[in-house]
Amino acid sequence: MRDIAGTRVPADFAIEPYTDNCRAVCAQGEHVLIGVSPGNSYFSEERLAALLRWSTTLFRAVDVIVPDVSVMHTYRALGDDSERAWSRARSQTRRISRRVARAWEALGVPGDDRPVLTVSQFADHPRYRVLRERFERAVERDPEVRTVFLAASRRALAPRLKGAAPTLAQQEENMRYLLAELPLCTDAPGILGVPSSVNIYHQVIPFIPLVFSSPVLRASARQAFAVVRPAQVEGRPAGREGRPVGSAAGGGEAGA
Repeated sequence: MRDIAGTRVPADFAIEPYTDNCRAVCAQGEHVLIGVSPGNSYFSEERLAALLRWSTTLFRAVDVIVPDVSVMHTYRALGDDSERAWSRARSQTRRISRRVARAWEALGVPGDDRPVLTVSQFADHPRYRVLRERFERAVERDPEVRTVFLAASRRALAPRLKGAAPTLAQQEENMRYLLAELPLCTDAPGILGVPSSVNIYHQVIPFIPLVFSSPVLRASARQAFAVVRPAQVEGRPAGREGRPVGSAAGGGEAGA
């Protein structure tokens, strides 16, 4: 067992809250939002089952969220036309959603009782729309925000381009993937209707430092982020190392 702000935490996963306020929100244990990446081999069925088991011991409510429609922006950036990009995004979403359902079933919870959330289902939510519009303006007008998002997009695309540097147009297309998820990283409580929420992923996402420091992005005081990884990875302690990915609610190989 480990201690997080006075709360005893099972030791099979290591949790690193990003700020002191994130630590306090984690200790409340009200809700966790697990971002799962389509196409990312990290999220095996076995690991998902272990992560869900761990989460249910620490948080009163657990949701899993997967990027869906937004993944098509990555495929468009890589050269697919809209129809092909959407087909690939939909296929990836279905595949990872089935995997999550099987992970729940491995814990004795019918998959139908724990539906997987998708980013697109919140597209018309008033709070989501307000935040999405604010962040789109920030990327257009704030040099610091734009630099961070372009860099994140560039790093996400570069491994998929066989050594070629992504063009500005490709970076801007892929940025739409990141922007789709950002509202749920800054105010999941306001969107999901929960008292407080911890967004967890296995690496620090490139825009997280801005989320918790920039007055432009401004995470809710009820919103936390934490890195959660198996307690031991290849014989060494879990931590924040690793290639940054493009998403908290998703990311990974399709978007990173």
